Amino acid sequence: MTKKCKRCGLKTVLTQDDIEKMVNEVMSMKGVRLAREDEYMKRIDICAECDSFIYSSTCAVCGCVMQVRARLQDGKCPKKKW
Repeated sequence: MTKKCKRCGLKTVLTQDDIEKMVNEVMSMKGVRLAREDEYMKRIDICAECDSFIYSSTCAVCGCVMQVRARLQDGKCPKKKW
């Protein structure tokens, strides 16, 4: 049985393909301002060390897929780590 996120109804544990699809969808949207690649990598490294980063994709504080949130220029960490 696949668990679902209570907040959004998506699968709790995402595959790498699921994550890449979500990231690609956001990156292809018109008008979305993206973070520079070095900033994105820095953010993801910080997330990877955080005790609230679960399932290798999700922030337990806000429920966001951090590979998506970290891509956004105006994306913010809910714990103010970046």
